[in-house]
Amino acid sequence: MKGKLTEPRVITDYRGEPVCILPTGFYLSDERWQAIWQRFGEKDAALSHEDLRELFPDEPVLIPRNRE
Repeated sequence: MKGKLTEPRVITDYRGEPVCILPTGFYLSDERWQAIWQRFGEKDAALSHEDLRELFPDEPVLIPRNRE
């Protein structure tokens, strides 16, 4: 499951509860997969977009677009 996502992906836990929603264009690697699950375990709740931005500050698809 490595590479750039071509569509949004909902990650769920074993109960089918949401862990996070990854946007189209997000680059997913084994290291990022592990970081997502580690943060989910620490938070014990679904990760928000802000949580993902904190985990992956250099990920371009997580940077807010300027609205003018």
